[in-house]
Amino acid sequence: MGIRRRDGIGFLFSILQIANRQAPYDTIWQMNVKSEIKRNSRDAGRFNISKYLGTTHKVYNVPVPKLRTIARDWVKENEEIGKEKFLEFLDSLYSGRSREEKVLSSMILGRMPKLLVAMDASYIDRWLGKLEGWEEVDSMCDEIDIWFRADIHNRLNDLNHFNKDKQIEKRRASLVVLCNSVRHDNSKFLADLSFEFIDALKTEKHVMITKAISWLLRSLIKYHRSEVENYLKKNASTLPKIAVREVTRKLETGKK
Repeated sequence: MGIRRRDGIGFLFSILQIANRQAPYDTIWQMNVKSEIKRNSRDAGRFNISKYLGTTHKVYNVPVPKLRTIARDWVKENEEIGKEKFLEFLDSLYSGRSREEKVLSSMILGRMPKLLVAMDASYIDRWLGKLEGWEEVDSMCDEIDIWFRADIHNRLNDLNHFNKDKQIEKRRASLVVLCNSVRHDNSKFLADLSFEFIDALKTEKHVMITKAISWLLRSLIKYHRSEVENYLKKNASTLPKIAVREVTRKLETGKK
């Protein structure tokens, strides 16, 4: 790969490639991305951002818009990448120690939709297993919605597995993936699946789950308002209080 740009992430990649001719491409790419992350790190001051995000991973506090820029530039530089090299690179990046590496992995994944929709579920499962906290999970779910909807019936078992998994991040993911799906598709099947998954998790008290239940119910209002109203009436005493409060407000005011 020749030098295509003389600034920013493209130039840095080229320099690293020259300096590391014997290193695997995925190693060079990860070095490149980590250098960009560190270059754009910010001091969070006294605010405990790790606690807010619910992660024990290293946080460089890189702004999300900047992470999107890094992801966009990486994809431009490597849009012809083969499937195996792409998977190796994402494996290495999702295995990184920082919140930024994990969020950035999902952003890159979403910008390669042809590779994403054909991906084996074992990769999704493995990468979800490396995530902590709501932001890392939601960043991935924002992208893998199209993976799920590309083959819903064959991938339903995978989502069922997430819904019952001992790892809370995977249980949250089973709900958050559906948030995107039900906003894009008025399918009764997806609505019924959403209520089924909510039923399975509605007694949990952790905010990772209670907020996700609220989010999914509010997302369902777009195409299934009457079903949400009826569900809320029948299950108000067993649903998380925050979900009842937020969904009721959404139904009454149309606001989040």
